[in-house]
Amino acid sequence: MYAVIDVETTGGSPSVDRIIEIAVIVYDGENILEQYSSLVNPHRNIDKYVTQLTGITDKMVKNAPSFEDIQEKILEITREKIFVAHNVKFDYGMMRSEYKRLGVDFVRKQVDTVTLSRRVMPGFNSYSLGSLCESLGIVIENRHRALGDVEATVKLLNMILKQSTAKKYLEIELNHGIDPSILPPNITLGEIEKLPEEPGYFYLKDSTDKVLFIDASKNVRREVIKFFNKAEGLPERRLEQEAITQIDYQATGNELMARLGAYHEVRRIMPDFNKKPKDYKFSFAIFITTDADGFKHLKIEKIDFAEGEVTLKFQSKGTAQKVLYKIIAEGHLQVQFSLLRKITEPEQRENFKKSYNEKVDKAVRKYLYKNSNFFIVGDGRRPDENSVVCIENSVYMGMGYICPELTAITTENLRASIKPEEDDLEIQKIIRQELRKGKGLKIVNF
Repeated sequence: MYAVIDVETTGGSPSVDRIIEIAVIVYDGENILEQYSSLVNPHRNIDKYVTQLTGITDKMVKNAPSFEDIQEKILEITREKIFVAHNVKFDYGMMRSEYKRLGVDFVRKQVDTVTLSRRVMPGFNSYSLGSLCESLGIVIENRHRALGDVEATVKLLNMILKQSTAKKYLEIELNHGIDPSILPPNITLGEIEKLPEEPGYFYLKDSTDKVLFIDASKNVRREVIKFFNKAEGLPERRLEQEAITQIDYQATGNELMARLGAYHEVRRIMPDFNKKPKDYKFSFAIFITTDADGFKHLKIEKIDFAEGEVTLKFQSKGTAQKVLYKIIAEGHLQVQFSLLRKITEPEQRENFKKSYNEKVDKAVRKYLYKNSNFFIVGDGRRPDENSVVCIENSVYMGMGYICPELTAITTENLRASIKPEEDDLEIQKIIRQELRKGKGLKIVNF
Protein backbone atom coordinates (compact mmCIF):
# COMPACT_ATOMS: atom_id res chain seq x y z
CA MET A 1 0.00 0.00 0.00
CA TYR A 2 1.31 3.43 -0.96
CA ALA A 3 0.81 6.88 0.58
CA VAL A 4 1.66 9.20 -2.30
CA ILE A 5 2.51 12.62 -0.90
CA ASP A 6 3.37 16.13 -2.03
CA VAL A 7 4.08 19.16 0.14
CA GLU A 8 4.46 22.85 -0.68
CA THR A 9 6.69 24.78 1.71
CA THR A 10 7.81 28.28 2.69
CA GLY A 11 11.24 27.54 1.19
CA GLY A 12 13.73 24.79 0.46
CA SER A 13 15.39 24.07 3.82
CA PRO A 14 13.82 21.43 6.13
CA SER A 15 15.72 22.86 9.11
CA VAL A 16 14.10 26.32 8.92
CA ASP A 17 11.21 26.18 6.43
CA ARG A 18 7.69 24.90 7.08
CA ILE A 19 4.93 23.08 5.21
CA ILE A 20 2.18 25.34 3.79
CA GLU A 21 0.16 22.68 1.92
CA ILE A 22 0.01 18.89 1.97
CA ALA A 23 -1.82 16.27 -0.09
CA VAL A 24 -1.88 12.50 0.48
CA ILE A 25 -3.43 9.86 -1.76
CA VAL A 26 -3.62 6.25 -0.55
CA TYR A 27 -3.09 3.97 -3.55
CA ASP A 28 -2.98 0.16 -3.64
CA GLY A 29 -1.27 -0.16 -7.02
CA GLU A 30 -4.56 -0.18 -8.91
CA ASN A 31 -7.10 2.00 -7.13
CA ILE A 32 -7.20 5.19 -5.08
CA LEU A 33 -8.59 4.29 -1.66
CA GLU A 34 -8.43 7.60 0.19
CA GLN A 35 -7.19 11.14 -0.21
CA TYR A 36 -6.55 14.10 2.06
CA SER A 37 -5.35 17.65 1.39
CA SER A 38 -5.08 20.85 3.37
CA LEU A 39 -3.42 24.21 3.49
CA VAL A 40 -1.20 24.57 6.57
CA ASN A 41 -0.38 27.67 8.61
CA PRO A 42 3.45 27.74 8.86
CA HIS A 43 3.51 30.56 11.44
CA ARG A 44 6.11 32.35 9.34
CA ASN A 45 6.19 34.28 6.07
CA ILE A 46 6.17 32.49 2.72
CA ASP A 47 9.08 33.21 0.39
CA LYS A 48 8.03 35.48 -2.51
CA TYR A 49 9.39 32.98 -5.04
CA VAL A 50 7.21 30.25 -3.51
CA THR A 51 4.13 32.48 -3.77
CA GLN A 52 4.91 33.20 -7.42
CA LEU A 53 5.39 29.49 -8.11
CA THR A 54 2.41 28.08 -6.20
CA GLY A 55 0.02 30.99 -5.87
CA ILE A 56 -0.17 30.35 -2.11
CA THR A 57 -0.06 33.61 -0.13
CA ASP A 58 0.36 34.43 3.56
CA LYS A 59 -3.30 35.50 3.61
CA MET A 60 -4.45 32.09 2.27
CA VAL A 61 -2.77 30.16 5.10
CA LYS A 62 -3.50 32.64 7.91
CA ASN A 63 -6.60 30.76 9.13
CA ALA A 64 -5.48 27.28 8.02
CA PRO A 65 -4.72 24.60 10.63
CA SER A 66 -1.15 24.37 11.88
CA PHE A 67 0.81 21.17 11.27
CA GLU A 68 0.27 20.25 14.92
CA ASP A 69 -3.48 20.33 14.27
CA ILE A 70 -3.31 17.83 11.39
CA GLN A 71 -0.37 15.67 12.47
CA GLU A 72 -2.57 12.88 13.90
CA LYS A 73 -4.44 12.61 10.58
CA ILE A 74 -1.16 12.40 8.64
CA LEU A 75 0.18 9.72 10.99
CA GLU A 76 -3.01 7.72 10.59
CA ILE A 77 -3.25 7.95 6.80
CA THR A 78 0.44 7.05 6.25
CA ARG A 79 0.77 4.36 8.95
CA GLU A 80 2.16 1.04 7.60
CA LYS A 81 2.25 2.46 4.09
CA ILE A 82 5.11 3.21 1.72
CA PHE A 83 5.85 6.95 1.54
CA VAL A 84 5.99 7.83 -2.19
CA ALA A 85 6.96 11.23 -3.65
CA HIS A 86 8.65 12.70 -6.68
CA ASN A 87 12.01 13.62 -5.14
CA VAL A 88 11.07 11.88 -1.90
CA LYS A 89 14.16 13.18 -0.09
CA PHE A 90 12.64 16.66 0.00
CA ASP A 91 9.03 15.80 0.94
CA TYR A 92 10.08 13.16 3.48
CA GLY A 93 12.72 15.49 4.95
CA MET A 94 10.14 18.26 5.42
CA MET A 95 7.73 15.83 7.09
CA ARG A 96 10.40 14.49 9.43
CA SER A 97 11.38 18.03 10.40
CA GLU A 98 7.77 18.98 11.18
CA TYR A 99 7.36 15.89 13.37
CA LYS A 100 10.76 16.40 15.00
CA ARG A 101 9.56 19.82 16.21
CA LEU A 102 6.70 17.97 17.90
CA GLY A 103 9.03 15.40 19.45
CA VAL A 104 7.77 12.59 17.16
CA ASP A 105 10.13 10.32 15.18
CA PHE A 106 8.36 9.98 11.82
CA VAL A 107 9.70 6.85 10.06
CA ARG A 108 8.26 5.32 6.89
CA LYS A 109 9.67 3.20 4.07
CA GLN A 110 10.16 5.42 1.03
CA VAL A 111 10.03 5.22 -2.75
CA ASP A 112 11.25 8.02 -4.99
CA THR A 113 9.46 8.14 -8.35
CA VAL A 114 12.40 10.11 -9.78
CA THR A 115 14.87 7.29 -9.06
CA LEU A 116 12.36 4.57 -9.92
CA SER A 117 11.41 6.13 -13.27
CA ARG A 118 15.09 6.59 -14.19
CA ARG A 119 15.68 2.86 -13.61
CA VAL A 120 12.44 1.50 -15.09
CA MET A 121 11.96 4.02 -17.93
CA PRO A 122 15.43 5.22 -18.99
CA GLY A 123 16.14 7.60 -21.85
CA PHE A 124 14.17 10.76 -21.05
CA ASN A 125 15.98 14.11 -21.21
CA SER A 126 14.49 15.26 -17.91
CA TYR A 127 12.92 13.46 -14.97
CA SER A 128 11.32 16.50 -13.37
CA LEU A 129 7.63 15.89 -12.69
CA GLY A 130 6.51 18.43 -15.30
CA SER A 131 8.81 17.21 -18.09
CA LEU A 132 8.25 13.52 -17.40
CA CYS A 133 4.46 13.86 -17.30
CA GLU A 134 4.49 15.87 -20.52
CA SER A 135 6.57 13.14 -22.23
CA LEU A 136 4.23 10.41 -20.95
CA GLY A 137 1.02 12.25 -21.75
CA ILE A 138 0.02 12.76 -18.11
CA VAL A 139 -1.97 15.98 -17.64
CA ILE A 140 -1.16 17.88 -14.44
CA GLU A 141 -4.00 20.04 -13.19
CA ASN A 142 -2.98 22.73 -10.68
CA ARG A 143 0.79 22.36 -11.19
CA HIS A 144 2.85 23.27 -8.10
CA ARG A 145 -0.14 22.78 -5.82
CA ALA A 146 0.03 19.75 -3.54
CA LEU A 147 -3.10 17.94 -4.72
CA GLY A 148 -2.46 18.56 -8.42
CA ASP A 149 1.13 17.31 -8.19
CA VAL A 150 0.24 14.28 -6.07
CA GLU A 151 -2.52 13.22 -8.51
CA ALA A 152 0.04 13.35 -11.32
CA THR A 153 2.52 11.35 -9.21
CA VAL A 154 -0.08 8.62 -8.68
CA LYS A 155 -0.59 8.36 -12.46
CA LEU A 156 3.18 8.22 -12.94
CA LEU A 157 3.52 5.51 -10.27
CA ASN A 158 0.79 3.51 -12.00
CA MET A 159 2.76 3.62 -15.27
CA ILE A 160 5.98 2.64 -13.51
CA LEU A 161 4.40 -0.37 -11.79
CA LYS A 162 3.24 -1.73 -15.15
CA GLN A 163 6.83 -2.00 -16.43
CA SER A 164 8.47 -5.45 -16.46
CA THR A 165 11.47 -4.36 -14.36
CA ALA A 166 9.41 -2.49 -11.78
CA LYS A 167 9.33 -5.28 -9.19
CA LYS A 168 13.13 -5.62 -9.07
CA TYR A 169 13.83 -1.90 -8.74
CA LEU A 170 10.94 -1.30 -6.37
CA GLU A 171 12.47 -3.85 -4.01
CA ILE A 172 15.81 -2.04 -4.18
CA GLU A 173 14.05 1.28 -3.47
CA LEU A 174 12.25 -0.21 -0.48
CA ASN A 175 15.60 -1.46 0.78
CA HIS A 176 16.72 2.20 0.93
CA GLY A 177 18.34 2.02 -2.50
CA ILE A 178 20.60 -0.89 -1.66
CA ASP A 179 20.75 -4.27 -3.34
CA PRO A 180 20.96 -6.87 -0.50
CA SER A 181 23.43 -8.91 -2.56
CA ILE A 182 26.13 -6.25 -2.19
CA LEU A 183 26.05 -6.20 1.63
CA PRO A 184 28.87 -7.94 3.55
CA PRO A 185 27.89 -11.45 4.77
CA ASN A 186 27.45 -10.33 8.38
CA ILE A 187 25.44 -7.15 7.72
CA THR A 188 21.67 -7.50 7.25
CA LEU A 189 19.05 -5.13 5.84
CA GLY A 190 17.56 -5.05 9.34
CA GLU A 191 20.73 -3.43 10.65
CA ILE A 192 20.61 -0.84 7.85
CA GLU A 193 16.97 -0.05 8.71
CA LYS A 194 17.89 0.61 12.33
CA LEU A 195 20.24 3.44 11.31
CA PRO A 196 18.80 6.96 11.70
CA GLU A 197 18.01 9.21 8.77
CA GLU A 198 19.49 12.19 10.57
CA PRO A 199 22.88 13.87 11.06
CA GLY A 200 25.62 11.93 12.79
CA TYR A 201 28.74 9.88 12.30
CA PHE A 202 29.07 6.11 12.12
CA TYR A 203 31.59 3.40 12.89
CA LEU A 204 32.06 0.24 10.80
CA LYS A 205 33.66 -2.47 12.99
CA ASP A 206 34.99 -6.02 12.74
CA SER A 207 34.13 -9.00 14.96
CA THR A 208 36.67 -7.92 17.59
CA ASP A 209 35.03 -4.47 17.92
CA LYS A 210 37.94 -2.84 16.08
CA VAL A 211 36.86 0.31 14.21
CA LEU A 212 37.63 -0.05 10.49
CA PHE A 213 35.97 3.08 9.08
CA ILE A 214 34.36 6.32 10.29
CA ASP A 215 32.36 8.85 8.29
CA ALA A 216 29.81 11.63 8.83
CA SER A 217 26.65 12.69 7.06
CA LYS A 218 23.45 14.66 7.46
CA ASN A 219 21.77 11.27 6.86
CA VAL A 220 23.62 8.38 8.52
CA ARG A 221 21.63 5.60 6.86
CA ARG A 222 22.09 7.04 3.36
CA GLU A 223 25.84 7.44 3.86
CA VAL A 224 26.26 3.83 5.05
CA ILE A 225 24.33 2.61 2.00
CA LYS A 226 26.55 4.75 -0.23
CA PHE A 227 29.64 3.19 1.35
CA PHE A 228 28.47 -0.35 0.55
CA ASN A 229 27.25 0.60 -2.94
CA LYS A 230 30.72 1.85 -3.83
CA ALA A 231 32.06 -1.71 -3.58
CA GLU A 232 29.76 -3.00 -6.35
CA GLY A 233 31.88 -4.39 -9.19
CA LEU A 234 35.16 -3.88 -7.31
CA PRO A 235 36.44 -7.27 -5.99
CA GLU A 236 39.16 -5.67 -3.85
CA ARG A 237 36.61 -3.42 -2.11
CA ARG A 238 34.21 -6.35 -1.63
CA LEU A 239 36.97 -8.39 0.01
CA GLU A 240 37.82 -5.44 2.24
CA GLN A 241 34.20 -4.99 3.31
CA GLU A 242 33.76 -8.64 4.26
CA ALA A 243 35.65 -7.83 7.45
CA ILE A 244 32.80 -5.55 8.56
CA THR A 245 30.43 -7.23 11.01
CA GLN A 246 29.00 -4.30 13.04
CA ILE A 247 27.66 -0.80 12.51
CA ASP A 248 27.52 1.74 15.31
CA TYR A 249 26.64 5.43 15.16
CA GLN A 250 26.48 8.67 17.11
CA ALA A 251 23.63 11.10 16.41
CA THR A 252 24.76 14.74 16.48
CA GLY A 253 21.74 16.94 15.62
CA ASN A 254 23.34 18.71 12.66
CA GLU A 255 25.94 18.21 9.96
CA LEU A 256 28.57 20.55 11.46
CA MET A 257 28.69 18.50 14.67
CA ALA A 258 28.71 15.28 12.63
CA ARG A 259 31.70 16.33 10.55
CA LEU A 260 33.65 17.69 13.52
CA GLY A 261 32.86 14.61 15.63
CA ALA A 262 33.90 12.21 12.87
CA TYR A 263 37.12 14.13 12.25
CA HIS A 264 38.08 14.01 15.93
CA GLU A 265 37.34 10.27 16.03
CA VAL A 266 39.36 9.54 12.89
CA ARG A 267 42.35 11.38 14.37
CA ARG A 268 41.95 9.53 17.66
CA ILE A 269 41.42 6.00 16.29
CA MET A 270 43.12 6.07 12.84
CA PRO A 271 40.84 3.38 11.29
CA ASP A 272 42.35 1.13 8.59
CA PHE A 273 39.85 2.10 5.85
CA ASN A 274 40.07 5.87 6.37
CA LYS A 275 42.67 8.05 4.75
CA LYS A 276 45.20 9.07 7.37
CA PRO A 277 44.64 12.70 8.42
CA LYS A 278 47.42 15.09 7.58
CA ASP A 279 49.45 16.45 10.47
CA TYR A 280 48.33 20.06 10.37
CA LYS A 281 50.85 22.06 12.39
CA PHE A 282 50.57 25.84 12.19
CA SER A 283 53.97 27.46 11.68
CA PHE A 284 53.24 30.84 10.05
CA ALA A 285 50.39 33.33 10.05
CA ILE A 286 49.26 36.54 8.38
CA PHE A 287 49.17 39.27 11.03
CA ILE A 288 47.44 42.65 10.97
CA THR A 289 49.83 45.12 12.55
CA THR A 290 49.46 48.86 13.11
CA ASP A 291 52.37 51.25 12.67
CA ALA A 292 53.18 54.31 14.79
CA ASP A 293 50.98 56.52 12.58
CA GLY A 294 47.96 54.21 12.92
CA PHE A 295 48.09 52.58 9.48
CA LYS A 296 47.34 48.87 9.24
CA HIS A 297 49.69 46.45 7.47
CA LEU A 298 49.58 42.77 6.56
CA LYS A 299 52.70 40.75 7.25
CA ILE A 300 53.74 37.11 7.46
CA GLU A 301 55.48 36.03 10.65
CA LYS A 302 56.03 32.86 12.65
CA ILE A 303 53.01 31.76 14.66
CA ASP A 304 54.52 32.95 17.96
CA PHE A 305 54.94 36.54 16.70
CA ALA A 306 53.89 38.70 19.64
CA GLU A 307 52.60 41.81 17.84
CA GLY A 308 49.39 42.55 15.98
CA GLU A 309 46.32 40.37 15.38
CA VAL A 310 46.63 36.81 14.12
CA THR A 311 44.35 36.25 11.13
CA LEU A 312 44.98 33.21 8.92
CA LYS A 313 47.37 30.44 9.99
CA PHE A 314 49.40 28.14 7.74
CA GLN A 315 51.69 25.14 7.70
CA SER A 316 54.36 26.88 5.65
CA LYS A 317 55.56 30.34 4.77
CA GLY A 318 55.12 29.60 1.07
CA THR A 319 51.40 28.87 1.48
CA ALA A 320 50.98 32.01 3.58
CA GLN A 321 52.63 34.07 0.84
CA LYS A 322 50.33 32.66 -1.85
CA VAL A 323 47.24 33.57 0.19
CA LEU A 324 48.60 37.01 1.03
CA TYR A 325 49.21 37.73 -2.68
CA LYS A 326 45.63 36.64 -3.36
CA ILE A 327 44.27 38.92 -0.62
CA ILE A 328 46.25 41.87 -2.01
CA ALA A 329 45.12 41.21 -5.59
CA GLU A 330 41.42 40.61 -4.82
CA GLY A 331 41.27 43.58 -2.45
CA HIS A 332 43.11 45.87 -4.94
CA LEU A 333 45.49 46.77 -2.12
CA GLN A 334 48.42 47.52 -4.49
CA VAL A 335 46.70 50.83 -5.28
CA GLN A 336 46.26 51.59 -1.57
CA PHE A 337 49.92 50.82 -0.80
CA SER A 338 51.03 53.01 -3.71
CA LEU A 339 48.85 55.93 -2.59
CA LEU A 340 50.13 55.66 0.98
CA ARG A 341 53.72 56.01 -0.25
CA LYS A 342 52.87 59.03 -2.38
CA ILE A 343 50.91 60.95 0.27
CA THR A 344 53.40 62.81 2.43
CA GLU A 345 51.37 65.73 3.84
CA PRO A 346 50.37 64.91 7.47
CA GLU A 347 46.80 66.20 7.03
CA GLN A 348 46.27 64.26 3.81
CA ARG A 349 47.66 61.09 5.38
CA GLU A 350 45.31 61.49 8.34
CA ASN A 351 42.30 61.94 6.03
CA PHE A 352 43.40 58.90 4.00
CA LYS A 353 43.92 56.69 7.04
CA LYS A 354 40.30 55.67 7.70
CA SER A 355 39.48 54.54 4.16
CA TYR A 356 42.89 52.85 3.81
CA ASN A 357 42.50 50.85 7.03
CA GLU A 358 38.92 49.86 6.11
CA LYS A 359 40.06 48.49 2.75
CA VAL A 360 42.92 46.51 4.32
CA ASP A 361 40.56 45.17 6.98
CA LYS A 362 37.86 44.25 4.46
CA ALA A 363 40.34 42.47 2.15
CA VAL A 364 41.73 40.16 4.83
CA ARG A 365 38.47 39.58 6.69
CA LYS A 366 36.90 38.19 3.55
CA TYR A 367 38.94 35.09 4.44
CA LEU A 368 38.07 35.28 8.15
CA TYR A 369 35.00 34.97 10.28
CA LYS A 370 32.93 38.15 10.55
CA ASN A 371 33.79 38.27 14.25
CA SER A 372 36.73 36.75 16.11
CA ASN A 373 34.78 35.50 19.14
CA PHE A 374 31.50 33.62 18.77
CA PHE A 375 29.55 30.44 19.42
CA ILE A 376 27.82 28.46 16.68
CA VAL A 377 24.52 27.16 18.07
CA GLY A 378 22.54 24.52 16.16
CA ASP A 379 20.01 21.70 16.55
CA GLY A 380 20.85 19.13 19.21
CA ARG A 381 20.34 15.39 19.38
CA ARG A 382 16.93 15.91 21.01
CA PRO A 383 14.27 18.64 20.57
CA ASP A 384 15.20 20.14 23.97
CA GLU A 385 18.92 20.40 23.19
CA ASN A 386 21.27 22.68 21.24
CA SER A 387 24.75 21.98 19.90
CA VAL A 388 27.53 24.47 20.63
CA VAL A 389 30.83 25.15 18.86
CA CYS A 390 33.20 27.77 20.28
CA ILE A 391 35.49 30.06 18.25
CA GLU A 392 37.73 32.39 20.28
CA ASN A 393 40.20 34.78 18.65
CA SER A 394 39.33 32.95 15.38
CA VAL A 395 40.57 29.68 16.95
CA TYR A 396 38.35 26.59 17.33
CA MET A 397 38.14 25.79 21.04
CA GLY A 398 35.84 22.75 21.07
CA MET A 399 32.24 21.57 20.91
CA GLY A 400 29.42 20.36 23.16
CA TYR A 401 25.70 20.42 23.93
CA ILE A 402 23.43 22.50 26.14
CA CYS A 403 19.78 22.18 27.22
CA PRO A 404 18.14 25.66 27.06
CA GLU A 405 15.21 24.55 29.23
CA LEU A 406 17.60 23.78 32.09
CA THR A 407 20.48 26.17 31.42
CA ALA A 408 20.24 29.80 30.34
CA ILE A 409 22.00 30.62 27.04
CA THR A 410 24.73 32.88 28.42
CA THR A 411 28.36 33.20 27.40
CA GLU A 412 29.46 31.50 30.61
CA ASN A 413 27.07 28.56 30.21
CA LEU A 414 27.87 28.10 26.52
CA ARG A 415 31.58 28.07 27.34
CA ALA A 416 31.02 25.57 30.15
CA SER A 417 29.26 23.18 27.75
CA ILE A 418 32.34 22.91 25.52
CA LYS A 419 34.64 19.90 25.50
CA PRO A 420 38.09 21.34 24.61
CA GLU A 421 39.61 20.21 21.30
CA GLU A 422 42.69 21.21 19.30
CA ASP A 423 42.36 23.46 16.27
CA ASP A 424 43.84 22.71 12.85
CA LEU A 425 43.40 23.62 9.18
CA GLU A 426 40.91 20.84 8.41
CA ILE A 427 38.67 21.86 11.31
CA GLN A 428 38.71 25.47 10.13
CA LYS A 429 37.81 24.25 6.64
CA ILE A 430 34.87 22.19 7.97
CA ILE A 431 33.52 25.12 10.02
CA ARG A 432 33.79 27.62 7.16
CA GLN A 433 32.08 25.23 4.73
CA GLU A 434 29.15 24.63 7.07
CA LEU A 435 28.79 28.34 7.90
CA ARG A 436 28.65 29.11 4.16
CA LYS A 437 25.72 26.69 3.85
CA GLY A 438 24.02 28.70 6.60
CA LYS A 439 21.42 26.04 7.35
CA GLY A 440 19.98 26.07 10.86
CA LEU A 441 23.09 27.53 12.53
CA LYS A 442 22.89 30.59 14.78
CA ILE A 443 25.86 32.81 15.65
CA VAL A 444 26.15 34.13 19.22
CA ASN A 445 28.93 36.73 19.46
CA PHE A 446 30.78 37.46 22.69
